[in-house]
Amino acid sequence: MLTLPSVHPFLMALLREGQTEKDQLAAFPHHSWETIIEEAIAQRIAAILFRWLNNLNHQHLIPIHLLNLLTQQMVRQTAWNLLLTKELGRILAACQERGIACIPIRGPMFAVQLYGDCSMRRMDDLDLLVHREDLSAIKEIFDRLGYAPHEQRPGFLEAYSYSLEFIHPRHGVIVEPHWTLVYPPFVATAAMEPVWARAVRQRLMNIDTWTLSQADLVLHLCLHLIHKGEHTPLLWYYELDTLIRRKRSPLDWNVFVQQAQAMGQAGLIADVLATLMHHFNSTIPDSTMSRLLGTAQPTPSIPPHQMRDHLLAQSSLNGREEFALLCSLRGLRPKIQYVYALLFPSPEYMAQRYGMSSSMGLTMSYIARACHLSWEGCKWTGAWLVAAVTTRRG
Repeated sequence: MLTLPSVHPFLMALLREGQTEKDQLAAFPHHSWETIIEEAIAQRIAAILFRWLNNLNHQHLIPIHLLNLLTQQMVRQTAWNLLLTKELGRILAACQERGIACIPIRGPMFAVQLYGDCSMRRMDDLDLLVHREDLSAIKEIFDRLGYAPHEQRPGFLEAYSYSLEFIHPRHGVIVEPHWTLVYPPFVATAAMEPVWARAVRQRLMNIDTWTLSQADLVLHLCLHLIHKGEHTPLLWYYELDTLIRRKRSPLDWNVFVQQAQAMGQAGLIADVLATLMHHFNSTIPDSTMSRLLGTAQPTPSIPPHQMRDHLLAQSSLNGREEFALLCSLRGLRPKIQYVYALLFPSPEYMAQRYGMSSSMGLTMSYIARACHLSWEGCKWTGAWLVAAVTTRRG
């Protein structure tokens, strides 16, 4: 079972929609409120706390300097989200003009679907789902919109990743056009035609757009939690639970399970759902959990690989997906090319990634990156040895 971030009990009660008496809140010492505010911001649930305080007129219970800190956080978050929303509108309009199918995933559209307000959800970037065959057109669109590509080496992301990445040099907005809902090393296993066939046309924020079906959205959010591992903020667990509980559109658990099994990650997804059931009392059908935990028949696109699966289950291991992908690559030459691109990205990538432009700065960035990856490599080696022993015993 996944481990949720540890926060003040009041915040967990708030997310579970538990009742906290006003007298109890008034009795909180100042240092407790300081902890609550700091953890709410760190776990991306400041907006939920802020809205709760305003709705119940409880602002006077918080020390004024902490209330100002929370308010400033909300002002910054709202301003950034409005920028993301504006950029998303520009991108969707440009794609529609070119006849390129595009589905916003997470981001402002998800915030409106879940909260009815794009300012409620703290977001870092924009994510889109596009057809892989449209990537050339997507690159042209982002070039015309003033975005610059951001990848280790030309062609690296298309060969080894799940999305392209573009960054706007003026305001710093990052956009990732995905061509799949899964993450390495399972990118090639997901047939996206059924996902596109289940997509729903909706009008959100005065924009006509495609959105994922309920089952595909819940599945993607589960995979996103697995992808982030121990770096997952508490907000994302809360949102997944909220989405499952809502009955605005039916969630086809049969489709959900079939897609999870086809992607070869049913066991990991079952772990996410078990975590929700334990901490949020989420309503997951017993039959769904039984099918996810059952032994799935291997498919030609997902050959058995116990060591890969063991590494992916280690949520505390940074770069576990990259290492699992390295284990999955066939042939020495692809492995060498992959490792070389990770260790020695292009100077353009290094300048964008680390904010260095001088020769000395870039050199120091390469050295720092090499040291960091060497340390991670040592941890990977240790995990690999543990995985080898575990799978051998199994």
